Amino acid sequence: MKPAFIYFDLDNTLLDHTSAESAAQKKTYSSFPELQEATFEEWMKTYKSVNHNLWSRYQNEEITRYELQEARFADSMKELNLDVSKSAEIGEAYMELYRNYWEWVEGAKDALTTVSSSFKTGIITNGFKETQELKIEKLNLKTICSTCLISEDVGKMKPHPVVFDRATELAGVERSDILYVGDSYSSDIVGGKNAGWKTAWFTALIDRDLYDDSDVSADFEFQKFDQLLDFLKM
Repeated sequence: MKPAFIYFDLDNTLLDHTSAESAAQKKTYSSFPELQEATFEEWMKTYKSVNHNLWSRYQNEEITRYELQEARFADSMKELNLDVSKSAEIGEAYMELYRNYWEWVEGAKDALTTVSSSFKTGIITNGFKETQELKIEKLNLKTICSTCLISEDVGKMKPHPVVFDRATELAGVERSDILYVGDSYSSDIVGGKNAGWKTAWFTALIDRDLYDDSDVSADFEFQKFDQLLDFLKM
């Protein structure tokens, strides 16, 4: 295929969110005795579960972003019977630390630069606007890509159709001529396919086996960015 425009997801596609989260959580855990009443493994398992559920509720517009930010540490600590009096302080400390560990996914920078030399490219990302703007700045993505769309600016989150509608308008090409590269099955692959786009699924940082029985298939799957370049015949 020869797309006219290629969009990339940001977190865990270009920027290694998983590694940054883990490093920041370890530092946060070691800095607050309140968290150390549980093991680090217990803390991370609980936090990831609570955070995932809260983001799902936020995506479904059941809670606000401020309720999400306030609840993810407080609710995790409550679940482990930890003292929650400093949960807000701990959450703020984590976010400050998280920003210190933002790095490219292996191979992503060179691949994006190469792709952008031959195709028009853009970014579509969920997440809090100010945080995602800092990530875009950190990776200098505006110097590489022509469009950076943060879903909060649209008022909905991927996979909501209005996000893809707006991105299609910004791309200025036919829907069938857009390729979307991302890691999230629901947000990127299903969302992209429902929008009439082609999709390339980056699976290196997810548990691919969880999706073996899924109804929607990506046009291409890859674990290394060299494979994406081969797919695009570059």
